[in-house]
Amino acid sequence: MKFNANILDRNWVHIQDGTGTVKDGTSDLTITTAAGVKLGDVITATGTVALNKDFGAGYAYGVIIEGATVVVK
Repeated sequence: MKFNANILDRNWVHIQDGTGTVKDGTSDLTITTAAGVKLGDVITATGTVALNKDFGAGYAYGVIIEGATVVVK
């Protein structure tokens, strides 16, 4: 998991659940949220799924969950 705070006015959470592969770019799921999380947190995220989202400047995602509410368990 990786957490990037306050980029493009939102926090970015990158999670990997063991599915997909790095080679084909399917190993990472990105979530945007106002919430903060830390490495090791178990989370549930509820938001809007977007496909093929391109924010420009290298921020392009095949699948992204946007504006998520995040609950840390």
